[in-house]
Amino acid sequence: MTVLACWLLAMASGLCWARLYVALATAATLLVFAGTQGAALGHATGWLQLMTLGATPWLLAAQRWRYEDEVRRLHAEEAVEVMRLSESARSLLSLQDAMQQADAQIAQITDLYHVTKETARALHVRELFAASLAIAPRLLNARGLRLIDCSGPAPQVLRAVRAPDGRMASVDGHDLLEMEADILQRVRTAPASSSAAASELAGPLPGLGRIAWAPLWREQQPVGVLVADELPEDQLKTLTIISHQLSLQLARVHLYQQVEALAVTDALTGVSVRGHFLERARQELDRSARHGLACTLLMADLDGFKQKNDTFGHLVGDVVLREVARLLARNLREIDMIARFGGEEFLLLLIETAPEQALPIAERLRQLVDIHPIRAYDELLTQTVSIGLAGFPAHAQTLEALIERADQALYAAKRAGRNRVVVWSESLAA
Repeated sequence: MTVLACWLLAMASGLCWARLYVALATAATLLVFAGTQGAALGHATGWLQLMTLGATPWLLAAQRWRYEDEVRRLHAEEAVEVMRLSESARSLLSLQDAMQQADAQIAQITDLYHVTKETARALHVRELFAASLAIAPRLLNARGLRLIDCSGPAPQVLRAVRAPDGRMASVDGHDLLEMEADILQRVRTAPASSSAAASELAGPLPGLGRIAWAPLWREQQPVGVLVADELPEDQLKTLTIISHQLSLQLARVHLYQQVEALAVTDALTGVSVRGHFLERARQELDRSARHGLACTLLMADLDGFKQKNDTFGHLVGDVVLREVARLLARNLREIDMIARFGGEEFLLLLIETAPEQALPIAERLRQLVDIHPIRAYDELLTQTVSIGLAGFPAHAQTLEALIERADQALYAAKRAGRNRVVVWSESLAA
């Protein structure tokens, strides 16, 4: 029994692959066997038993070793496979990220294409801004947008705010705000996209937290600014890209306006040419007739202009004509119209203004011309105008009849001594 116990202990040690314990237990088994059953060694069976008792624990240990070696090999192969799968997973994740970035870029390019497509039809700055509002909410998570066009004599500001349905809606324009003037000055000083807390700007509007802006360029000079209210910081790059697109379209709009101005503007005086004025005046009279509104036509003629031309020359006469046109145009409302009708005659259409309201306006224009000194080369001159006044629909129902009656009133002013305003009446038609 002692031999069996020692052998079982040796077998257990071999099963656990504890080589020291295998050796000790096997030696103890052999010694106990030799001590207790030494007589059996006189026979071959005794030696066979002894060899079996000594070899079987080591055979079991060898099998255990082979098993562990196989397990180690399998673990190594598994580790290699796991590493390969990890690399594949990382590659797939990288590919997925690249595809997501590509999809985002494609979406951005598509949206920018729509910006270009929508704005390409615009022929004026207001149309350009309105067209950009159709696509801007998809690109910018801004509370409001402002387009400041500073290519003209005075900055023009167009504004829009985000409506409850998410769309951008234009709002009535105002003069350049102090905050917008500050942004414009910052762009002129450092022409780059930027943002700032509203409190850092001059005259901040209540309720605004942060403002971002991007300049619009033409010939490497900033000619405008695209401003976004409450724009997230991570969308400043998108705002810059949109501003670049709008820069291209704004340059095209400005070029169109220059060409258009050449077609509808008198080169000498800077006011509308006769044909353009007549076309717009007919449209305005049609609108006034539909809505029951009144308009008044003024026909102004420079008194003694031919004599000035003969005395001082045509160059001086051109200066006088240009200065009078500038003075008249500058003192009209933006909605009113003025055109050069003939050599020294001007037509003025006062929109939504009845004859009794237009009379003091005409008198004020006449007085302004009368007291205004004109420097023409070396000459300091004065000029007066005579004005005939006719109202729609009180005096005439068509543009041609209105011009004819304003001309009759002008002729009456000339007969009465010039430098005066005469309102058309039935007596003048006789």
